[in-house]
Amino acid sequence: MTSVVEQRMNFGAASAAVGREWRDAPWQAALRKRAVELANRLDWPDSRAERPWKYYDAARIGLSPETRLADVSVTIAGDTGGHVTRFSDAAGTAADTIARTIGSVVAAETNRLTALHYAFLRDGVLVNVPANTELAAPIHLRRHVEQPGVSTPHTLIVTGANSRVTVVQEYSSSDEAIVALPVAEIIPGPGSEVAYYCIHRWGSRTRAFAHQRFLGSERDAAFRNLHIVLGGEVVKGHLESTLAGRGTSSELLGVAYGTGTTHADFYTLQDHIGPDTRSDLVYKSALRDSSKAVYYGLTRVGLGAKNADANQENRNLILSKAAKADSDPVLEILTSDIIRASHGATAGPVDQEQLYYLQTRGIRPADAEAMLVRAFLEGVLGRVPGEALRQELEAALEAALERD
Repeated sequence: MTSVVEQRMNFGAASAAVGREWRDAPWQAALRKRAVELANRLDWPDSRAERPWKYYDAARIGLSPETRLADVSVTIAGDTGGHVTRFSDAAGTAADTIARTIGSVVAAETNRLTALHYAFLRDGVLVNVPANTELAAPIHLRRHVEQPGVSTPHTLIVTGANSRVTVVQEYSSSDEAIVALPVAEIIPGPGSEVAYYCIHRWGSRTRAFAHQRFLGSERDAAFRNLHIVLGGEVVKGHLESTLAGRGTSSELLGVAYGTGTTHADFYTLQDHIGPDTRSDLVYKSALRDSSKAVYYGLTRVGLGAKNADANQENRNLILSKAAKADSDPVLEILTSDIIRASHGATAGPVDQEQLYYLQTRGIRPADAEAMLVRAFLEGVLGRVPGEALRQELEAALEAALERD
């Protein structure tokens, strides 16, 4: 029987094999080595002690040194402007940017999952937009996992001052047993605006554990984010916005349509540190069958966050007796000199009066309910600027709704 010590030593051997396969640059070899040490030392997140993991036991993930690494196919499309580089192709300025910034926003030390992400890092993409540049159309990143195993997609977005970029990321997978550990690091320049939209179309046996962080350390940087969950056995996101520079802002949006036994689980942090910062959050889910939605959000307003304006909202539609939603929005306010800090949560069935109204107009009960579910979820997508992009995201949601 293999001992725990031997298993942890084997993490190093497996990671080193990945490094040789990908011909690691010195920075990546150093990062990989440190990540292995952390993965060996850190325990899985404890659902009894760590509130973001209350409803899912990380020890069930089941990663071991013998776990197969799954290949990820990557398609890059849209208005890239020459500013998108796969890590494996990076040279010159792009390579320098990756070496300087990777792991500085989502640290390998965060937990065992992030340590394993960096230890087995294979699929990385850099979006690097220089100052005073606005890309005319969104960049599309499509990542697909076909074979069983663990995948580690990494997205690094770095922008210069007064730039504008929109990135649409679509994740998909087969119905094989897959564990995905995506990480996204967003580092904007002053006055820069970054929009990052993620569509989760994972297969029925994929468990995805994502970690994303926006580091707003520069003045007037803005972030707009959306996660759409349309598939997967487990989709669990740890999403942070750090608002440190004066006037920084973030908008965090989420839509989950749960069917079967899908478990959609998000922890969010709106961390107001600097003055005049703003954040808004709206997460909605519609749940059928035995699906489940979990939301735990923390809005923290620090002592230096004068004139902070923060809102947090979680709404859930329960469409079957077996579906369930757990919601826990939390405020932590350390100063009284703020504009607003609000939160709210609801969970319940569709409005019976609205349902009755539609039925009196000759609409069948199932069709009437479907109309209300669409209106409920598309209310979030309606906040996405740009008609063409909004229609693209609405079409993805519509395809999932039509399957049922």
